[in-house]
Amino acid sequence: MKKVLLLVVFAISLVACTDRNVSVKISGDIQDGGNKKIRLALITANGMDIIDSTTMHNGHFEFKLSSENELIKERENSPMMFQLFLTEENSLATMAKKGEHLKITANADDLTRTYHVSGGEEAVLMQQLDSALTAFVIPTEKLYETYQKNVDNDSARAEIEAQYVEMLKHHRAYLQQFIDNHPNNMACYIAFYQSYNRRNFFDPYLDLDVLKRINANLSKVYPESEYVKTMTHVAEMMERRTQENE
Repeated sequence: MKKVLLLVVFAISLVACTDRNVSVKISGDIQDGGNKKIRLALITANGMDIIDSTTMHNGHFEFKLSSENELIKERENSPMMFQLFLTEENSLATMAKKGEHLKITANADDLTRTYHVSGGEEAVLMQQLDSALTAFVIPTEKLYETYQKNVDNDSARAEIEAQYVEMLKHHRAYLQQFIDNHPNNMACYIAFYQSYNRRNFFDPYLDLDVLKRINANLSKVYPESEYVKTMTHVAEMMERRTQENE
């Protein structure tokens, strides 16, 4: 009996030691995901690194990111951005801080448009931004279909174009409000650079003051973050170019 108890205690301590090394945990269930392979990438200032992959079991997956991984260890003092891939064309981006356990559900047909996440403030805010973009894109696509059907009708085209401009203004106002409401959250960068069909809602040059304000706020909270340092450098470079062209 004592041997059994010792084995149980040893097993529990072994699990505890292993969990102490876990910086971030990301798990979830993908409807219709079956036993497909899912990959996890860490997004850095220099690009993207695939750091893990696993085969789902009836759509379930789990990633435990260790502090012993140099890529994680160097960045875990601030929120880290990740990308989950089913395929190159079907993925979703999220963000997590050290100690967080993100739980994600989604449909395998379209991860970004169907996912829900809990377990981290940045992750939840990024989901809100993705949901808002989807709410913009769906009617925009329908509007484009109507435009194509009325391409020879000048008055109809003008009305459709006016609707589209209003939709752009509305979504930009939402993003601006988001940035104002969450000044100390890294998700503000996602809001600033959000785009649709290669069109940014904020102009990097005309709206440079917005980016500089985001940088100023986040520099106080995450002074060592590579994302903040990179965005600060980008803003400084754009400001120099603007001054040179004046």
